[in-house]
Amino acid sequence: MVCYDWLSWKNVCDKNKRIGLWKDDNGSVCDGKSCGQCLGTANKSRKGKSKRVMKGRSRQCPNSIRTGWFRLALGLAGAVVIGLSVWYWGRAAGLRRRIGQADSSEIYQEPQENLIDPKGASQGIWIDSGKSSKEPEEAEQEEVQKYQDFLRRMDGAATRRQIEENGFTVMEDHVFPLEMAGEGEVFLVPAIDRECQRLVLFFADSEQNILFRTERLMANCQVPGRLRQGNRGVAAVAFPDIDRDGLDDVVLITVSNGSENGIGAMYKVGDVLFQGEGGFYRDWRLSDKINRFGMNKSVRLAMSFAMDGEPAELLYEAVTMTQLKDRGFVVDERYSYRKDFEKLGELLVVPGFYKLAEYYIFMIYLVNEQGKIVWSAQPMGEYENLYGIVGIDTQDIDGDGLKDLVALAKYTYDTPEGQRITEKDYTIYYQRTGGFLMDTEFKSRYQCGEETAMEDIVELARSYWGWGAGND
Repeated sequence: MVCYDWLSWKNVCDKNKRIGLWKDDNGSVCDGKSCGQCLGTANKSRKGKSKRVMKGRSRQCPNSIRTGWFRLALGLAGAVVIGLSVWYWGRAAGLRRRIGQADSSEIYQEPQENLIDPKGASQGIWIDSGKSSKEPEEAEQEEVQKYQDFLRRMDGAATRRQIEENGFTVMEDHVFPLEMAGEGEVFLVPAIDRECQRLVLFFADSEQNILFRTERLMANCQVPGRLRQGNRGVAAVAFPDIDRDGLDDVVLITVSNGSENGIGAMYKVGDVLFQGEGGFYRDWRLSDKINRFGMNKSVRLAMSFAMDGEPAELLYEAVTMTQLKDRGFVVDERYSYRKDFEKLGELLVVPGFYKLAEYYIFMIYLVNEQGKIVWSAQPMGEYENLYGIVGIDTQDIDGDGLKDLVALAKYTYDTPEGQRITEKDYTIYYQRTGGFLMDTEFKSRYQCGEETAMEDIVELARSYWGWGAGND
């Protein structure tokens, strides 16, 4: 340990390069070894501070000076840490306070442990203010107030006439009678709120009094975390006894575009409500599967899945081809073959169908050498029923050097007038890392007709991406 000159930061106790001497109050010269003041370990019996003899001017020991600066910096750092801690816990307390206010305002996420709610209480939402020039807290409170206003208007509609008066548009073409336990014949009155496009189902008696109402629907969950939804209307409704308890249940198919401003492609959303004591309730697990597995194309398809859907779930959850075949999946051997899919390796292409009630569900699987399913897809889009597979092709479509997959098939669907229509359609899946991505860009520009062949689709799609046959 040695001493340093606080001005030049040089060694002053080294005997060979001594620039100055340090003396304590008793006049003892520092020898570079026992200077307690310089080492910061001054003898407790000493009083005063070491000083340098320098033209009559007295200065403190440089080590003491550096120790002072160190303590000052340490104190400032401590103050910063304390300040940050106070700010953090203050923000946390404010967040807990806002959450508490939201809870008291009935803004909540549907608890999964309460999957069945016979009382049919209004469905809650997570508030997300989205893009706004307002302060986040102010925008959040405004969203809360709008939702509270929506609930007041919904609950305030005591008669059918007041539904329109309270800001809702009734879907008159889909007002139908059904039997409600303890009430006799009632009428389902679907209505969309003009302010936030949320769908509400009102149940009115023969005297037009509202007996029950609910907005706990999958149709109101299409724009996650937002009050405003994209509901545009009701496609179909039916009242079968799904759970076979002797009571009429509700199967509802609505139309949404999943956008608040009404821009975007329309699609269908399925809901099933079971009749319970005093009202109707939704099993969110069943509604989720109906929409996730594409069983929302029609009332009959949703009914078939709700009543006999357990085997159909295996189409999406099976691990091996053996499981699928054991549960009734039929492989179309004409279009089943092995192909090298680069990043995914050599796989067996397995197209086929599964019969669910009166419907045939078209599925495609890619299976590895161990018989395990690597990837699967349902190419049916908005169609209800597979009429027949026309072709399956696997080659590079978008020119990235990876084989893609094209499926061409005929499908059937029923018009509102009851007429059954057959159409040919295609789906393209582009290979990406770990799987495939369904095409939407090219398909939005080219629709195939009855005379369209697989070769036509491949040629047009490759040309669209600037990738012709000469590039193979």
